Amino acid sequence: MADPSLALVIGANRGIGLGVVKEMLSRGWSVIATARHPDAAAELKALASAHPGKLEIQPLDMTNPGQIDALTSAMAGKTLDAVLVNGGVAGPDHMSASKASAAEIGTLMFTNAIAPIRLARALAGSVREKTGVLAFTSSAMGSVSLGSDGYHELYRASKAALNSLSRGLWNEVKGRGVTLLTLHPGWVRTDMGGPSAPVSVEESAGGLVSMIERERGKHHHAFLDFQGADVAW
Repeated sequence: MADPSLALVIGANRGIGLGVVKEMLSRGWSVIATARHPDAAAELKALASAHPGKLEIQPLDMTNPGQIDALTSAMAGKTLDAVLVNGGVAGPDHMSASKASAAEIGTLMFTNAIAPIRLARALAGSVREKTGVLAFTSSAMGSVSLGSDGYHELYRASKAALNSLSRGLWNEVKGRGVTLLTLHPGWVRTDMGGPSAPVSVEESAGGLVSMIERERGKHHHAFLDFQGADVAW
């Protein structure tokens, strides 16, 4: 990249989020990464030591309003070229709307849909006008058009809710000239994706960062996969 850029990566302790941090650092970005428990984030701390002055670690549990407020205050005065709101939960093992309790549904929907939107809305004012990117890690499983089976119906519903809410957020932020991205990372070999998933963390993270870089300045809301293809809403 020609000029140093500053990114905020939410949920960067492991998996895709950690992979994105590594990829951005390799491309010359400066990064602020969040983890629920920074003191226990050994890989992030090692990256910070290996890239002095390029990686800052902040505490954040997206479901904690007080921690959202604290992070928003910490970002005051900073101009973010990219924000990736990453993270979520798989939900109950049965993944059935008929079997789920109100508590299970509430936790899944709040963690995967409501909390990311609240956080993005709080941070939107710190995203650079004209060329900044605000992005969510979502899933093609949240596509209503592509949802041809009932597999993991609750997880699908939570990601569909995130996609719908992000569409509403676009109406709030588009006047600032930012780009809003809803990103499908692929089926990735993480703790959530499992060992048989076909996409490596490195491949997914590289694609996600490439999409963030490619879409800078386009001033639209796009649903894209990590390889650059449009995903049907």
